[in-house]
Amino acid sequence: MSMSYLTTGIKFKQMKILITTISIMFIIILGCTNEVEFNERDYIIENNTNFKLNIKFYNKTSGSGISGLSGILDSQGLRLNNTIELTSEFDDFRVPFVGADSVKIVLNEDRLITYTYDSGSKVFSEPINRNLFRHSNYENIGNKQYLFKITQQDYENALPCDGKCD
Repeated sequence: MSMSYLTTGIKFKQMKILITTISIMFIIILGCTNEVEFNERDYIIENNTNFKLNIKFYNKTSGSGISGLSGILDSQGLRLNNTIELTSEFDDFRVPFVGADSVKIVLNEDRLITYTYDSGSKVFSEPINRNLFRHSNYENIGNKQYLFKITQQDYENALPCDGKCD
């Protein structure tokens, strides 16, 4: 009879350990869900000239344009918006236009500005203080919105094309 109590006691103890283990696993699985938090910023490029602007973002590796990031700003005050969501913190140095590492801006069909960012060497093309890929070149206008104004000075500093720019 004492053997029967011993066997029952061992089975009860094993059952208790199993129930405790299952309960702990259940709490861990349901209690520690990692929700992905998105960080969002809205980058705005505004035409502050009296000229038509054609802005095209590219990926130098593939040589192709990035759809959804390009646009024509044919009068003053028009804006090109790009909302960016990341699952990590933003790098306060580089604007992450997804998939793009270069941009061409044609001003008035006769002048050209090109900006690039090399992610391998982390180098911005000149002039760095006007490069669209550099976050510090944008004005924080509140509510997670950042504004870059293309100005008459940009037009004057742009390279003249030999004829009509493409």
